[in-house]
Amino acid sequence: MIALLLLALNIGVRDVNVCGLSVPTEFGEWRAAEEESSYDRATLYDYMNGGAEVYLSFDYQRVCVRRFVDSDDNEIVLDVYDMGSSAEAFGVFSVSIEDPEVDIGQGSEFGAGLLKFWKGKYFVSVVNQGIDESADQMLLEIGRAVDEAIESTGPEPEMLQLLPPEGLNRRQSSYFHSNVILSNRFFIAAENLLQLSDETNCVFGEYGEMGSGGSVLIVEYPDAVKAVEAHSSFIRGYTPETDGSSPVQTENGNWTYSRITDRYVSIVLEAPTEERASALLSSIRFN
Repeated sequence: MIALLLLALNIGVRDVNVCGLSVPTEFGEWRAAEEESSYDRATLYDYMNGGAEVYLSFDYQRVCVRRFVDSDDNEIVLDVYDMGSSAEAFGVFSVSIEDPEVDIGQGSEFGAGLLKFWKGKYFVSVVNQGIDESADQMLLEIGRAVDEAIESTGPEPEMLQLLPPEGLNRRQSSYFHSNVILSNRFFIAAENLLQLSDETNCVFGEYGEMGSGGSVLIVEYPDAVKAVEAHSSFIRGYTPETDGSSPVQTENGNWTYSRITDRYVSIVLEAPTEERASALLSSIRFN
């Protein structure tokens, strides 16, 4: 009986709930410092002044925050974001990838004291708030523990399959909905020419080294009428000298080409030649 009681107490000490996930309270000398904090769509700005609009442009549900400290009061912060679905978790991860992959989750990056990954409906970040680089190894251990606690995986957005595969920089392919994210990937105009909203789904892919082979943007609208309206808006605002029926050379010497397919608008941007713009557009895999 005493042994069972001690075992129960030990389990209670070792595990803590983070967004419904069971995560250890201790990692070496690092211990959970306080109760979990949670922020939903209405309160996210209370947690972050900058960057909240990125999460809110997806189907963000809530973020659960757990802080770990060592004996010197250095701090590691664990954020677990419930994004509602695996497509949305992939999306928020995909909008900005700069650091190397590590074998955590379904996709990850790690560098400069920051680990980010996605798995199932969750997007996770673990950040070393101090300057002690020795904490980075513990940061990775925390990330692996959260990865293990997330029992199920989920599919990437189906729209990614539309992007032409040849020459695609897969790691720089993004899924999103809003003009805020599009401007982060490729700045078209301050105005929302493509009329992006919560009702639109977008994929963006780069081709060739550093995007030298051009980029492809595909936007799915609720219906064909809205696709036509948005395409006309794009032509008027981005290439007003043309009707959009053929590739257009922009001021920097690169080429743009766009097309409507049912409720989709497809746009090739920054293609190095007219032939490349046509080839990329015709390679989009609607069939």
